[in-house]
Amino acid sequence: MNPLIYAVPFYLSLMLIEYLVARHAGKSVYTWKGTVGNLLCGIGHVFVESLTKLPVILLYILTAGFALEIQHNGWTKWFMLFVLIDFVFYFSHLLSHKVGWMWAIHGVHHQSEDYNFSVGLRQAWLHKLTAFWTPLPFALLGFALEDYILVLIIHSSLQIWTHTKLFPKRITWLEWIIVTPSHHRVHHGKNAQYIDKNFAGLISIWDYIFGTYEPENEPVRYGIRGIKERVNPFSSNFIMFAPKLWQPLPKVKPVRTMRSWGGTLLAVVLCLSYFLIEYKLELKIKLSLVFILLGVIAGVGWREDHPEAEAQTHHT
Repeated sequence: MNPLIYAVPFYLSLMLIEYLVARHAGKSVYTWKGTVGNLLCGIGHVFVESLTKLPVILLYILTAGFALEIQHNGWTKWFMLFVLIDFVFYFSHLLSHKVGWMWAIHGVHHQSEDYNFSVGLRQAWLHKLTAFWTPLPFALLGFALEDYILVLIIHSSLQIWTHTKLFPKRITWLEWIIVTPSHHRVHHGKNAQYIDKNFAGLISIWDYIFGTYEPENEPVRYGIRGIKERVNPFSSNFIMFAPKLWQPLPKVKPVRTMRSWGGTLLAVVLCLSYFLIEYKLELKIKLSLVFILLGVIAGVGWREDHPEAEAQTHHT
């Protein structure tokens, strides 16, 4: 079910093309350290995701047992699947930046201090902990598992084109429709004005609707302030959980830290309760529990500020 494993040959081909084009233009877009670190994170991600494939499929099948009776046919089925996958990606991506423990996981993807196609392979090994819920809305809406997987693979693979500097200028008219390399470069920037901007995956409209769009107006500085890029994938995936490095992450008041732990426990209890008592509940109550679960996960530990941006303002 992991789309990355199908996209790897495609990604590697694009990396070679990008390297040759940049070299012909007299530019250097790849470093040995950065590329090896990105690939090692990608390989580990594929391995870990393969171990979680079966539980996620089973969860999808179980959830599909409570699906709404909606007929999905023709081209509208594929169109709706693509748009909804992109919207859920936007929401999940936003949560991965706004919830402290989720950011400690997702931040692996942002550690690279270069920006090229290999960054698309730099994925967190614990990604499934932050995104395990994303297939569930599609199961509840009655989409077939194989259709969901197919569109998810396409959606994930297409995002590789946004991880490049081969298109140095903004394609302004296109940014109103889809995510361009310039649009996504901003998202990877640690410049003060670029922090927590441009979360969209492929359809850029979500950033305009929810006010998270920022144009690329100055050169982007890549990486995460206070955390150096690493070749060791184990260090890359767990360094942001080190207590001494919590300061560069968004500040969380002690009471909110307690709420994060308590909220996570409550979310687990709600999830277990949902599957234990679902046969006694009406559909509208089941759906309400799902939204409560997602709300708890999203709400507890929500970041109030971003010292990274504050520090950037004071030190640049």
